[in-house]
Amino acid sequence: MVALVIATLGLVSMAQLMAITLRMQMLGRNETSAIRLAQSKIDQLVAVNFTSATVAVGGSLTGDITTYNDTPESGYHRRWQISAITGETRIRTLTVKVIPTRVDRRTNAEVQLTTIIRDP
Repeated sequence: MVALVIATLGLVSMAQLMAITLRMQMLGRNETSAIRLAQSKIDQLVAVNFTSATVAVGGSLTGDITTYNDTPESGYHRRWQISAITGETRIRTLTVKVIPTRVDRRTNAEVQLTTIIRDP
């Protein structure tokens, strides 16, 4: 009887540990997806000349501005902001924010990447 109680407690503990492990795996997978989406937008904008309206200075990370936001895939919204650097005409700062539209325990907070882009 004592062995049965100990075995039951061990199995219940293992079940809880498996649930926590599954949740952490989902968080990691979702964060990886968000980072991948931010990096893909950076890669897209790095390849464009500054004369294009696509990389004009502007945008916002807090609100949607036309041509500075999109929904790259279900469950995520993406915003970016391009800023001029004082004294530089061929270099700009680019910040991309990926915001999850699903709000649950398996979803991370927002992901934000900032980089410097150069006119090719």
